[in-house]
Amino acid sequence: MTQHRLVTLRLPTDLIARIEAAARLQEETPAELIRRSLTEALREAPSVVEKGEMAVITGAFDKAQGWLDLQARLRKAGFVLRLEDERLGLHEWPSDRFVLWIEEIGHSLAELMLQYRAPFPGALSRRAGLTPREGGMTVQGRHSGRAA
Repeated sequence: MTQHRLVTLRLPTDLIARIEAAARLQEETPAELIRRSLTEALREAPSVVEKGEMAVITGAFDKAQGWLDLQARLRKAGFVLRLEDERLGLHEWPSDRFVLWIEEIGHSLAELMLQYRAPFPGALSRRAGLTPREGGMTVQGRHSGRAA
C-alpha cells in the first residue's frame, strides 16, 4: 500500500491559476494533475549513472563479502562509498564527486551493516569523536604510556 504525506508548497498565484485551468481541461483535481505531472517528470529524469555502470555497481553490491570487498569492487568500476552523517553516498573515484545516495539504487546503510555484520569503516570513531593521537609516540616509535 502506498503511503501518502501532506505537503504544503508556496506557489505564485499565477501558477496556481494555470494548474487549476489545466486540471479542469483534463477533468481532474489540481492535486491529481500535480501528482501525475511530478510522476511523469521524475520518470523521465536522466540517470546520473549510465546503464552499464549501474550494472557494474549493482553487481559489486550483490557479490561483495564485506565493506572492504565492496569498496575494492566499486573502486575498480571508478566509484567509492563515502559516509556523510548517517547516509552512504556513491562518489566517483578518484575525483570524489558525489553521484547518488545508495538508497537510490535500493540499499541502505542499516541493511549493509546487518549484511556485513559491521559498521561502515570509520563510522564508530566519528560517532565517538575519536581522532588519531597526537604526540602519543616516542622518539623510538613506541607508544608512550604504561605497559599492560
